[in-house]
Amino acid sequence: MASGRSRGLSDRFQMVAESGGVTRLELFLDLVFVYAFLNVTTLATISFDLFGIVRGLLLLALLWWCWVSYAWLSNSIRLDRGIMPVVTFGLIAIIFVLGVAIQEAYVDRPGGLPGPLVFVLGYLAARAGALMVATVYARSDPVSRRRIRRGWLPLFGAAPLLLLTALLAGRLIDVEIHPWARLGLLLLAVLIEYGGGVLTGVVNARDIPVRHWVERHSLIVMVAFGETIISVGVSRGIGSTEPITWPLVVAILLSVSVVGVLWWTYFDLARFAAELALERVSGAARVRLARHAYTFLHLPIIGGLILLSFGLKKAVGVVGEPAPLPGLSLLALYGGVILYLVGLLAFEGRTMHIVGRGPLLGLVLLALGIPVAAQVPALAALAILAGLVAVLVLADRTVFRGRHQVLHREIQPAVQRVVGVAPKELFFDLVFVYAFIQVTSLMAADPTWHGLVRGLAALAVLWWAWNAFAWLSSALRAEESRARLIFVAVAANILIIAVAIPVAFYDPSRVGLYGPLVFATCYGVVRLLHLGSFWVVARGNPDLQRQLLLLALPAGLAILLLLSAALLPELVGVRGPYSPLRIALWLAAVAVDYSSRYLVNVRRWRISSASHWAERYGLIIIVALGEAMISTGRAVADQPISALVVVGAILGTALVATLWWVYFDVDAIAGERAVETATGGDRSRLAADAYTFLHPVMVAGVVLVALGLGQTLTLVHQRPGLETGLAALAHLALYGGVILYLIGDQAFWWRTQRGIRRIRGITTLVFVALVPLTAPWAGLVSLAVLVAVSIIFLIVEAVRTAQLRRVLREPLVSEAGP
Repeated sequence: MASGRSRGLSDRFQMVAESGGVTRLELFLDLVFVYAFLNVTTLATISFDLFGIVRGLLLLALLWWCWVSYAWLSNSIRLDRGIMPVVTFGLIAIIFVLGVAIQEAYVDRPGGLPGPLVFVLGYLAARAGALMVATVYARSDPVSRRRIRRGWLPLFGAAPLLLLTALLAGRLIDVEIHPWARLGLLLLAVLIEYGGGVLTGVVNARDIPVRHWVERHSLIVMVAFGETIISVGVSRGIGSTEPITWPLVVAILLSVSVVGVLWWTYFDLARFAAELALERVSGAARVRLARHAYTFLHLPIIGGLILLSFGLKKAVGVVGEPAPLPGLSLLALYGGVILYLVGLLAFEGRTMHIVGRGPLLGLVLLALGIPVAAQVPALAALAILAGLVAVLVLADRTVFRGRHQVLHREIQPAVQRVVGVAPKELFFDLVFVYAFIQVTSLMAADPTWHGLVRGLAALAVLWWAWNAFAWLSSALRAEESRARLIFVAVAANILIIAVAIPVAFYDPSRVGLYGPLVFATCYGVVRLLHLGSFWVVARGNPDLQRQLLLLALPAGLAILLLLSAALLPELVGVRGPYSPLRIALWLAAVAVDYSSRYLVNVRRWRISSASHWAERYGLIIIVALGEAMISTGRAVADQPISALVVVGAILGTALVATLWWVYFDVDAIAGERAVETATGGDRSRLAADAYTFLHPVMVAGVVLVALGLGQTLTLVHQRPGLETGLAALAHLALYGGVILYLIGDQAFWWRTQRGIRRIRGITTLVFVALVPLTAPWAGLVSLAVLVAVSIIFLIVEAVRTAQLRRVLREPLVSEAGP
């Protein structure tokens, strides 16, 4: 990637090039905001009244402005170069603590630090951190320096109001004030931040790198969609073993269809048309358009999705009840879609200078549908909503077809430039955040070897489902309607699978649908969708179709084994969570799926783009790391914020940061180079070995680390020396996960580079030796040792690989495809 250097700090900062895309570190940063958005949703639904909704939306406004600070910062400075990764992870730790404190943003829990004050200080530190980096970066540019100095003014103006709100909420000053008055103070602080940002020009720049800017905002929109999907899953609670019913399954399918259609409305046309609109202008005009269309008009889009997540969480939670949805729940459900469409309508008007007929039609239909939905049960109200939003897509394909086709032809230059992970793939991958959370909760609920085996078996099945569609998306790069429908359908089935994970091996209830059978059936549907889609893609390629027929044999056998695992133990009377027959059948299914590699000729499978392939698998590593952060935060959701919790959150962030660095500093780039230089069948075989079979080892390591971090923070107040199964599991998962991750990464390096790095081997052996040594220590102490040793070895390795890093980060040669 071409880039420039900032004057005066050339060894510290690297500028973003005009053609530069979003970096992996920015994606990881945004996944931390997924956790924060989830906590906003949780806080609002706990006290689901008008006051709760308003305070949730005000928190969202603060989080959005915090994110905007980093969007403008990363638009100028590459966060993954020079000293910035270290600085960025420090800021991510602050944002993570801010997310943890959201649960106490308004009401302090006794027994810890003043929660509202922790939240406000976290917000101020996160905002100030971005401004400080910008100040240092701009110190050699007088114009930028003056603009950044003015950017501090809104923060200084809002800070006293935010601090006063926190002191009142935490009862740190003896003044009684009405709760709505406190919200008024918070609203005033928000207005100062937003208004001051415009007046002082902090949301400004000399110019905008268009590709990076558009991708950055597309990513946060996708993150909001992902949070909405996760909210559907957590409507029953994480790790819930409540019965799975037909109304629940239908509600999940309807919810995903609603989210899928809204996702379609943004990424089908608006996203690419806005990119072309930005390219047509330059200088101050481009900056104004970027500020208006993205910084401000994306807020109602994000707010609508978060409001929709409130409504979906409430609706899915009561789908079995005959009573209509309460008024506020219905308002959130339909009002969230309305707010989203209003934001989309304004966004299209500002960038495309048109009145979007689809969003306008949707607003009219939703206004007409609300009175009807208010009279019917929750499931029917959700079905009405799904039907109304589906009309948006149907109208574009029928009534508005002529105009839609004209607009599509105009955006083709922007569509054809997309070389990275496509929107449909990212939408698909974000469902796996929730699935990985469920795997972690499955193991946490059973802190034994049986629990670990069951969790890893479920993870292996999930990986194979994800991997199958990674191969499909490598062959199917086009953003066609059929491709999007397939990915949305598969995402819905994956969400049902994730909901069923806690009861995939044993369903204690005798009502509703049988959990193991639900899991196996939906997995079978996912595999059939994959094979059918690939068969269509392979038309005209008899060799590939023969390979698909061979692949169908182990796929069918694996599905049959999972169905047998669901039914046979019940038929022969071997029930219970530890049925050896069920475990054996599960492991056999996993073995059959993974051994299919030796049945087909991998050389006949085409990898058209090495960069897309490497980015696709790098993305699932980031998804796993993001899940580790979310699981860590959710472990302390019900605890008061104490100094130990804050320290644990910071240490957890540091550990996840070291795992990110291990893979993405050098290894990910080296792996991409290796796949790029390989050709034909050798490329496909390398891709299968290094990515399909070695990356799940790293993902499993991250999931175990997530388990260890979550349980360590759950037991953060337990005194050392108390031997419990949960404490032992936390320690073993924490160290074992890091060891497994390093082994997988070392194997990946050997397969792509044909070499072994001694420093990594020594590090792994040191961690193995530390397992028994640190076992008797308190959880936070052993975590601190793990983090400290990891950082020391990474510093040593960073010095030793400095030259290699410089060579690898030279721009890759553009690919034409084999």
